[in-house]
Formats: sequence, C-alpha cells, structure tokens
Amino acid sequence: MVTRCRRLSLAGVALLLLAAVACEKVPLLAPSGSSIVLTAPTNALSASGTTTIVAQILESAGTPPHSGTHVTFTTTLGRVEPADAVTDANGRVTVSFIAGGNSGTALISATSGGASTGANGGVRIAVGSAAVGRVSVSANPNPVSVNGGVATITASVVDLNGNALSAVPVSFSTSAGVLGSALVNTDTGGGAQTTITTATQATVTATVGVQSTSSGSTSTGTTTGAGTTTGTTSTQASATITVNVNPLPTVSISAPSGTLTANSPIVFTMNIAVGTNSTAQVRGVVIDYGDGKSNNLGASTGSALTAAHQFSSDGTYVVRVTVNDSLGGQTQAATAVVIQPEPPLSVTLTSTSVASGGTTTFTFTATVTVTVNTATVASYLWTFGDGGSPEASTNPQRIHSYPTGSGQKVVTLALTTTTGRSATSQIVVNP
Repeated sequence: MVTRCRRLSLAGVALLLLAAVACEKVPLLAPSGSSIVLTAPTNALSASGTTTIVAQILESAGTPPHSGTHVTFTTTLGRVEPADAVTDANGRVTVSFIAGGNSGTALISATSGGASTGANGGVRIAVGSAAVGRVSVSANPNPVSVNGGVATITASVVDLNGNALSAVPVSFSTSAGVLGSALVNTDTGGGAQTTITTATQATVTATVGVQSTSSGSTSTGTTTGAGTTTGTTSTQASATITVNVNPLPTVSISAPSGTLTANSPIVFTMNIAVGTNSTAQVRGVVIDYGDGKSNNLGASTGSALTAAHQFSSDGTYVVRVTVNDSLGGQTQAATAVVIQPEPPLSVTLTSTSVASGGTTTFTFTATVTVTVNTATVASYLWTFGDGGSPEASTNPQRIHSYPTGSGQKVVTLALTTTTGRSATSQIVVNP
C-alpha cells in the first residue's frame, strides 16, 4: 500500500492558523433560550457599602451552560466588579456591587449572548438615603430649664431591613430655639446628634432622604416620646420630638413689720416650692443679706422657711433669696429693709432696805431700758462701795448688808450684753 502525502501550500497553513486564533478569541456565551436570575443578600445598602451579586444561568433544558460562559453586568448606580465574569461548573457567577458614595436605587442587570435578566428582572438595591426605613429621635434632657437649657437631640436611622444606616445626611429643623447643627451624617451605628438651646417649648424634626417623585410613598409621623416613624417603601422618613421647658421654682421672702434696728436679730420668712408639674428638684437656696453676708440653706423647700440675721449698722439693705433646681433653673425674690441705728442701752438701779440689830440689808434691782428687743445681758458686775471686791452675777437683783450708821455708800453696776454692748448705773444709799 502506497501512502501519499498531500503537501499544503504556505498560504493554506496560514489560513488554518488564522482560523484557529479567531476561534480562540470568540467568548463563550449562553445559548439562545437560556435564562439569567440575579440575587443579592440585601435590598438596602449604605452609600459606602458593598454587597455580592450572584447570577445563575440555566439553558432551556434546565441545565447549566458550559463553564467559562461569559456574563456582562451593568448598573444604574455605583459599579459592579468585575463587570464581565465567567460561570463556574454550576452556571453561577459571583460579583461585587459597590455603592460608590451616591444615594439612589441601583438596578443591576446581566446579559450573556441572547440571555438577559430583562427590563424588570434585575436586582434593585436602595442605596444611602433611598434605603431609609425608619427614623427615631430623642432629646436628653427633656424637659430643659426655662432659663435657657441645652438638650442633645439624637436621631437613629435604620434601613428597610431594620439595620443601622450609616453615612446618610440627617436634616434637623426646629420650631423654636437654636440648633447646634442643621445637617449631620449618621455614624456607623446609624446615629446623628445635634443640640438645641431653647427657653421655650420646641418641636424638633429629623428628616432623612429626599422626597420621592416616583410612585413610592413618604413616611412621616409625630411623637412626644421616642419619636419613631415607620415606612417600607419611602425614600424619605422623618420623626419629631417635643422638647419641653421645665417651670421654675417659686419663691417669696418677707421681713417682719415694725422698727428694725442694728444688732437686733431679724427673722426673714421664705416660701419655696418646685414649679407646677416640674420634674426638677430644688438643689440649693442661698439668701444674701446685702451687707456682704449670706447663708446657704441647702436643698430647702417649704411654706415657712426662716433665716435670722443681725445687721451691724443702720442703712437700707436689699435681701435676696436665690433658688436653683436640678435642671439648672434659677429664680429669685427680694425684699428691702430699712435698719435703724441701734438705740441706746441704759440701766437704772433701785433699792429697798431692812434694818435689824445694827445691820441694814439692801436689795438692789437693775432695770435695763431699751426700746427694742436686743441681746440678753451676759453679766452684771456689782461694786457696793464698802471696799469689797466687785461681785459678778447673771441676776439683775442683788442683796448686800452694811453696818447701820456706816455712812453713805455709792453702789455701781456695770452690765454687758451678749452682743458686746455695755452700760453702767449708780445709786447712793445710807445704811
């Protein structure tokens, strides 16, 4: 048997090589009649978030295509990496969707040959502000002081699935007072904080997202507690909180009627109570007497609190009481008092005598004369004029005996009060 070898021309060899290379460059695509189904583990994502997208390709017979089949991905927001990928032995492709920092709804689609997800068959993922599901808002403290309190406003934002939504702007507005910041991005825990300074009741609103122009609805609501609203299809959600103002404590002060003199104890009466429906407590009460001296009564309340004070000199004084509560509220009341000069202190001596057996016994009585109440006498110092030593006592009456006919005696009394005032008096007796 004779074998003949056919010799190819150089041109024929070149054509065969070009055909082989061209076949290698043509990507493997899904055959006609195949279907592509996309799935994602979430339908909501933060603007900086990333999630996986899985494409499942099946031929018309329900079997996966040849491994290495190319699938091309497109998205209306963010990006897919890789944008072109190949299937595994089960006809599956896994890629990453990266939000890219923008807010909106991403429609992710896939094609391979004649197969595609179709106009409505892709995966929709709400991103950033478009993913908001619920907003809750709180204030601390609440209420605040009517003197101008500061409360921290906290908005908590979750997505459509109840997960914390980070990196979305929260817009704050208020009916009264001044906000620290009107626009704050949520942190990794979905929280955004600002402050409000107000002396009147204020309603603070926290809004997330943008008003939808599509068929989706908008969720709003008002509460006075946690400030929670719900919504499942909205691109905007808001909640409100009412920041109340705590009423101030009430206080009054009065001085006794009549003539008030220096170095005399003057009792001031105060009425102190927390405000009606107040949640605060009285923290401190200070009375300032206007003469450089004051008295801290502590956390005192009551309808008849008293404080006594002595003014060292005459003049007109404004006595002021200041009450502070536990929320920083402060209120005052005052009264003016006219203090007259201290009246003169005088003392007179009188005596009675009884003679018996060569001895005359005298009973001396001191009478202190002053126009107003003053401090009590601390001591009486008696000198009886017969050469004996002075005798001290606390009794305004004293008994002393002389020999009858011993001649005139000058009896001297010097007294001192507990406030340091002094007075003297004399009387002459003939035993």
